[in-house]
Amino acid sequence: MNQTVLAILASLGGLAVIFLAVIGAIATYDALADNNMMDDMGGMMDDGMDGMMDGMMGGGGPETTGSASGRGEVRIESFRFEPTTLNVTPGTVIVWTNQDSAPHTATAKDGSFDTGRLDKGDAGNVTFEKPGTFAYICDIHPSMDARIVVGQ
Repeated sequence: MNQTVLAILASLGGLAVIFLAVIGAIATYDALADNNMMDDMGGMMDDGMDGMMDGMMGGGGPETTGSASGRGEVRIESFRFEPTTLNVTPGTVIVWTNQDSAPHTATAKDGSFDTGRLDKGDAGNVTFEKPGTFAYICDIHPSMDARIVVGQ
């Protein structure tokens, strides 16, 4: 083998040894300190990333339905719109509230409405006057989808 290939392999081997040493040190610290740091890291990934990965990858979960008249609410949480279908009467104001740490939008697929970017804690609203079904997505995370159904 030429010297360049040997140098690359040696560098990769050295990085692997450093990586394993760091993981070993963390595991040893966790065992000696008995503070469950590694368990907490796993829990953080399970709790904090599950909904995000589901939403980003399109595994949105079950369909949910709600109804409202006058004023309706849609929560944005765990990379989902809740409820996924909201049945309303004409003239109802729908308020979307983002409870996720990531920004989201509620953007009509037909372009008829857009809340704009909603950061955590932000809310946006749209009044629905005419009957019909209005499918919408998050413009930032298009796998998030839902619909507003305005009755007669």
